[in-house]
Amino acid sequence: MKFKLFISIIFFVFIIYGCSSKSNLELKTKSFTQELNQVSTIGTNIGNIPPDFTVVTTDGKAVTLSDFTEQQKPVIVYFMATWCPYCAEDYAELSKVYPEYENNVSFLSISLDLSEDLNLLREYKKKYPKLQNTMLAAGQSKILVDYRITKTTTKFAIDKNGKILYAGYGVFNEEQWKILLEAMSSQ
Repeated sequence: MKFKLFISIIFFVFIIYGCSSKSNLELKTKSFTQELNQVSTIGTNIGNIPPDFTVVTTDGKAVTLSDFTEQQKPVIVYFMATWCPYCAEDYAELSKVYPEYENNVSFLSISLDLSEDLNLLREYKKKYPKLQNTMLAAGQSKILVDYRITKTTTKFAIDKNGKILYAGYGVFNEEQWKILLEAMSSQ
């Protein structure tokens, strides 16, 4: 009888210990709370966090979009094609103001023409000497689908926290570029 009582007590001690102690998983798990109004959706609308991607630039460097957020640096993602006359207008106007903002705002152009390779883009970039600190990259079908790209001159202005401030398309004049770049660099 004493032996059964002893075994029963040991059994209950193990059950109580097992239910009350934290597992290794619980000890290694971190939890945090976030205000509901701070939750961000991944998407391509203003206020969204854009889909992440990695491209190789004409300089041969792999660039990941989320790296800009980690560096707390705003970036403009611009979809273009070398044959697009509207893109040429945009670049000409941007050339007038970008050198003033290039230390504060990164500029990444991605070709929406999947037949354009890095060599062609390198040659195209030479036409815009004041934009040499911008990045050009060949397009990828997944990026074009994720961003729903159907038009050249499509622009996404992404703030230093990784949220889209502006999304649209069309040629900007010098003043419009200046307003956008000023807004992004003054955050």
